[in-house]
Amino acid sequence: MENEHEEITDYTFLKENAVEKYFADLNIKLLSGRHIQNNEFGIFSVLEDYYEPLKGFYQQLYKLDLVKDQFDQAVYYYLNFFDTSKGKLSDQSRYRTLTEMQTITGLMLLDMYYTKYFDEVKVIQWIDIQYEIKDGDHKANYQRILFSEIRESYTENEWMQAEKKFKDAINSFDKLGWVNRHSGAQEELKFEINPCIHRIARLYEKELEDFDAFALTIKPEEEI
Repeated sequence: MENEHEEITDYTFLKENAVEKYFADLNIKLLSGRHIQNNEFGIFSVLEDYYEPLKGFYQQLYKLDLVKDQFDQAVYYYLNFFDTSKGKLSDQSRYRTLTEMQTITGLMLLDMYYTKYFDEVKVIQWIDIQYEIKDGDHKANYQRILFSEIRESYTENEWMQAEKKFKDAINSFDKLGWVNRHSGAQEELKFEINPCIHRIARLYEKELEDFDAFALTIKPEEEI
């Protein structure tokens, strides 16, 4: 039996007032890799109300899967490749995988989200990240990756360089919708982790079964 979404050829839903109003913004953000949650109320409402026709639209026109996922009672949407296809956005100019620094940052934030699971708002500051690097459960892995060696202390300059690396990663995650940044480029790092950070767990499900072994496959920063 053919996939029901492949049979959808009626795109009259695009003429609905709400869809016309928000579609351009929705389309740009989804195709850029953003994860849409209810804090972007207008485009989120369109996704909620027109999920099925939109799913067929992206499958037919882009060979991409519009995914509706949920974590911590929060629904979010994003575009994904089908298992048998890289879709029409698979060239490197339109899509790229996470860098190693982004990967380790995402996994750290996922762990921190679980730690703050019962907090209504998961706000993180640079001091919280420093604690994970110095005293957290995975400190040896973080120190090896960030500083190339495990020591009792690091210089102020080394910490400044580490913070810059995290700022760059958080800027990327802000664009993906995984976090909401609260601080400017020159300010100390501060941001809120969104529930859709759980996408990291989807992407690295097998690797997270043995995080220590996986962390050893990530090169120290000076070698990247």
